[in-house]
Amino acid sequence: AAQCGRALAAVHRMPLSSLPPDPGAGADPLSRWRDVLDLLGEPHPVFELALRRLAASRPPAGPAAVVHGDFRNGNLIVGPEGVRAVLDWELAHAGDPLEDLGWLCVKAWRFGSPLPVGGFGGYDELIAAYEEAGGAKVDRDALRWWETFGVLKWGVICVMQTMRHLRGGARSVELAAIGRRVCETEWDLLRMLRQHA
Repeated sequence: AAQCGRALAAVHRMPLSSLPPDPGAGADPLSRWRDVLDLLGEPHPVFELALRRLAASRPPAGPAAVVHGDFRNGNLIVGPEGVRAVLDWELAHAGDPLEDLGWLCVKAWRFGSPLPVGGFGGYDELIAAYEEAGGAKVDRDALRWWETFGVLKWGVICVMQTMRHLRGGARSVELAAIGRRVCETEWDLLRMLRQHA
């Protein structure tokens, strides 16, 4: 978790000029995922509730930084000494750096572990290393907001993947199986929203 905190601090120090031009720059991520859910045409009341709660409790945005966009244990090369490399930069964009920290804490990446940071560490470890390595001071309530946003985002992605299979875009057992993850994310969101009402 500490190594991830240091890696993310380094990512967030990268100059914004290192990003390719983005026609969607500055778009509100919450609105973007609401639009994606609406386009799917599938009713998901828990996601609707989460969207409303997140809109009503949005923390102030931090200064824009390079955000990896998919920083999680599935996109890290790890050796005996720890993190060796960060992969899959195609979702990098300018945004709130807490987006990356929150995404790393999404329950889906814990694989059954009770440890909140990727299933391998705690919040304190991640935050302390991030701040010591030059990352901005982390507001824990804002981090929790971004973690909740990440769970919502993953849930909508699960619906998208399943619809690709069901609507014939790409017939795939993997895409079909991801459909069962939708109810997991709905459950996770209900628990998170209840804890932080």
